Amino acid sequence: MRAFRGNGRPTLAELARAVDLPHATVLRFLQTLEEEGYAAREDSRWRLTPLVFELGFAAMESLGVTDTVQEILQKLADAYSGTSNLGEANPEGVIIIGRAMAPAERRRLVVMNLRVGSVLPPASALAGGLALAPGQWTRFDYPDSNQVSVAVPVPRAGSRLLSVGISVAAPEVEGNRLEADMVPALQQAAETIAGVIRVGVV
Repeated sequence: MRAFRGNGRPTLAELARAVDLPHATVLRFLQTLEEEGYAAREDSRWRLTPLVFELGFAAMESLGVTDTVQEILQKLADAYSGTSNLGEANPEGVIIIGRAMAPAERRRLVVMNLRVGSVLPPASALAGGLALAPGQWTRFDYPDSNQVSVAVPVPRAGSRLLSVGISVAAPEVEGNRLEADMVPALQQAAETIAGVIRVGVV
């Protein structure tokens, strides 16, 4: 599974070379992963599925990492009466690997029904935050739902591309609250999450 890091959609031959095992052995492993739902075949190429995150979440739980990250996300959500997300780069955009909602947001009907494991497209704040340099941030407005999303990169997370963001009602960012308050809070959260990830080696 580690061999997928350098090549997200390798062929059987590429995987066999990467792990230095015979093609038949690698194919058996891949078929087992496919049967269990952790890998999928697309023509001659293979990819890992979001189900792999369950393994990561289990490892994070055993290290106490998910509780710490969840607390960080919850504080953000509560502070701005919104929904905060931790995302990781995915071939289709960004996958939500952590999520917290303020009480008011839990009561509100969320038509998009986003949750951990949901994939957001490249045209989203969380996806846009992945490729930014530390200190930068991105904003996306959603007039139809009267929502604004802001995201920043999670720095120094090893080979992983992560971002943290928050979606709030548009009135929450009136005046200079976005630049003066919300973005610095997101950047501080990103730094703390990066530290947790480095310590937990997840």
